[in-house]
Amino acid sequence: MLASEVVQRALGQLQGSALSNAVAGDRQHTASLLPMLRPGPHGLAASLSAALRQQLREEFARDLGADTVAAQASPAPVSMEQLTLVDDQQIEEDIEVARVIQLVDTAAEADLRELRALCAAMCGASVAVTEVVPLRPEVAARALSRGLHAIGATRPVRLLALRVVGQALADRLIVLLREQARELKRWGVEPLPYQLRIAPELQRAAPQDDSAMRRLVGKLAASTAPPEQMIPRLLSQVAEQADLDASLRMLLQRLGAPALRTAKADAGVLASFDHPLWQLVDRIAALGAMHTGRNAARLAVHLEPAMGRLEHGGDASSLAYERALAEVSALVTDWADSQLADAGVTAAAPAPSEGGSLPTDWGGEGSLPTVPMELPRGDDPHKAWVDALREGDWVRIFLHARWLSARVSGCSSAHVLLATRQGEPLQTIGRAALYRLHESGLATTIESAAPVRDAVHTLTMELE
Repeated sequence: MLASEVVQRALGQLQGSALSNAVAGDRQHTASLLPMLRPGPHGLAASLSAALRQQLREEFARDLGADTVAAQASPAPVSMEQLTLVDDQQIEEDIEVARVIQLVDTAAEADLRELRALCAAMCGASVAVTEVVPLRPEVAARALSRGLHAIGATRPVRLLALRVVGQALADRLIVLLREQARELKRWGVEPLPYQLRIAPELQRAAPQDDSAMRRLVGKLAASTAPPEQMIPRLLSQVAEQADLDASLRMLLQRLGAPALRTAKADAGVLASFDHPLWQLVDRIAALGAMHTGRNAARLAVHLEPAMGRLEHGGDASSLAYERALAEVSALVTDWADSQLADAGVTAAAPAPSEGGSLPTDWGGEGSLPTVPMELPRGDDPHKAWVDALREGDWVRIFLHARWLSARVSGCSSAHVLLATRQGEPLQTIGRAALYRLHESGLATTIESAAPVRDAVHTLTMELE
């Protein structure tokens, strides 16, 4: 009933003013979509109905809260043999699915919150998590995408249908959610009391200032130990907290001697986390945390030349660490390129743009369910964000028509590897696709990897 009503409403709208206002390219896609919207066993109404039933079966079989627990667990290192390549063209469909979700969330936010509280009480749940509402916006939107794939709609037709039928679906869901909440209250269901909860994975990291470093130096100065003597101890603490393998732990400790020489000549070493020395330590520690066993030993071999030049060279300036950092970044990128090539993943050429645009009656781009983000400075903040991603960074991303928390596991010249949940394959997503998601407000960094900062915090706590 829901599927048939939604599709019929979209058909009526598409046969009206939207069709006459469509540009030439869209007229072709609209002509392909119209037959799919008409009633029949092979039309979108039947396919959407089947997809909704399948999605709801999956929802009822779901263990409530399982997604939250999985998202909070830190992904373990994943083998390069376990890869899932994200189709760049799928990103555009994900953006349209996100638009449908936002249409409902914006118009029915209070009703959704009330319905979650009612459903949680009825299920005996202690917390009104999102999953307690089976037919929530993201479930319906995914069903629409699944239904369009099932009837064999081409990509441009799917994008048009997600916008047109998605609008009709959102309009109907807004009313349906209110009706469901009203019906549950009529049955005498008492909503779960509201609770204020902090979702750790969505909290933005505190501003990164240098006060923690200066505080640690101050505590050491109050003792009899020279402040620069904290460097070997700090490197050891970084290695311990990152749980580095022995080969990488020894590599990091070898930085102690050149770092001490630099600290005696450059006061900035003990004053700022932004010093190239600490950026290099952060990069090595974050990389090491992603690799264990044989891969860790291979990584150490790759990094050895850069470490050797620092250890035995006479240059104690910050430029020496900048050169080493650039060398490490290039080595790691080349290594990731090689590993992905061995797994059959190569840099793909940008897909040619499809002709036409969406009908003008559908209101342009509209809004999306964005996450808070701080745009990097520069001419192109979205490219700057993608380029700044490093191993160990936590990101929040809308992928496969759902929000995911993921940790950056690797960066090649054309792809970024994301580890999502324990035991799941790495998501290999193109840099161009990440750019598009960030541009649309559907990807952001939750927390940048900062092993040195974390180790400084630990040492400061020990001295208090």
